[in-house]
Amino acid sequence: MKKVYIFNPQNDLALEKGGINYVAPPFAMQIAHDLAVLPAFIAEPGSLLITDSDADAEWLEHLNATFGLDVHAVRRAELRRFTDYRIMPWGWCLDLRRRLIKWGANSDNLPCKDEIDHLRGLSHRRVSALIHLRLKELLGKQLCPAPVELALDDDVLDFVRQHRNCFIKTPWSSSGRGIYHTIDGASPEFAQWCRGALKRQGSLLCEQALDKKMDLAVEFYCEKGKTSVRGYSLFETDSHSQYDHGVVTAKNELKSRITASYPEFDEVVAALNQVLDEMVAPHYEGWLGIDMLLYNTQCTNFETNGVRPQSSHFSIGINPCVELNLRPTMGAITSVIGEKLISPGKTATFRIEQRSGAEWAQKNEPVIENHRLCSGTMCLTTPSDTALYRATLSVDE
Repeated sequence: MKKVYIFNPQNDLALEKGGINYVAPPFAMQIAHDLAVLPAFIAEPGSLLITDSDADAEWLEHLNATFGLDVHAVRRAELRRFTDYRIMPWGWCLDLRRRLIKWGANSDNLPCKDEIDHLRGLSHRRVSALIHLRLKELLGKQLCPAPVELALDDDVLDFVRQHRNCFIKTPWSSSGRGIYHTIDGASPEFAQWCRGALKRQGSLLCEQALDKKMDLAVEFYCEKGKTSVRGYSLFETDSHSQYDHGVVTAKNELKSRITASYPEFDEVVAALNQVLDEMVAPHYEGWLGIDMLLYNTQCTNFETNGVRPQSSHFSIGINPCVELNLRPTMGAITSVIGEKLISPGKTATFRIEQRSGAEWAQKNEPVIENHRLCSGTMCLTTPSDTALYRATLSVDE
């Protein structure tokens, strides 16, 4: 069965609304346009990528020649001539299903409304809290303070007053949006934000802040009712908790960096794999990412197994599920290109850069050998003077 990919990052915003007709804001449409070829890096050989842009089609052929990919552009109207295929989006929502049918996709090849509604439920941040509870049962211990879902503004304000340094999150959002980091208790500005968020989405997820040491994620793939680990990602976020850049290197190197700080990592991942087999894999096929973090346990009020470490050195704990992303992620992109597109032994940096066309700076020219980037910087997405966003890969010197 041929797989047909589409980059629709506005899906995360559409999930909040839940309706069948969604109009994405201009910035989301710009990202979808400028970064349209990104799924090519996680697509299986022989797959197709939906785009009506001649420039994207030409750039895809350039990527095929440069990196040995085998992914080709297909226009929306051409969906009518295919019969046996599976759509692989950057997340499902009802509006995408409506648009695909409008373009000529056979509804029999798409999940039905009830299935998409169920996937929307699995994308709710309360699922992270459920994952924490199930991991506690499997591992026999609680790894970090679990998120708490609250539906009344007074309860949320009490949580903030009690913990002060905490994160309050809306049920549906991504890339740092819908997250309020408060460190000074319940300010008037936060109280106003809280009331508005509760009115729109019905509840909020409240989490104690942890003394972060490392942002990381495990990249999974669900297929035929089972979940498997496809890779790992290390990344940095900015002051607004939005993705800034990712570390790109071989899978084993990424894992060794994680286990050097947290040796029990494999045990946690194995338990998480079982949880996803139970909760997600029966209902979903494709990439998904679990964001995690490592933290210094002595800088929290959380006691591991009821005993606070007595050593003067920091002990390292893990938050095993900061967020479940029921779609491909930038971590999926970096995990694949770290294995296949950069030279062995090299480390690179992956960024989504934003600037105006006149501001695109000249980078070190990329050096490609045997379909792998050896040095310099490669623009991964279609270069254009009108683009506001680009994905770049730079080999570290």
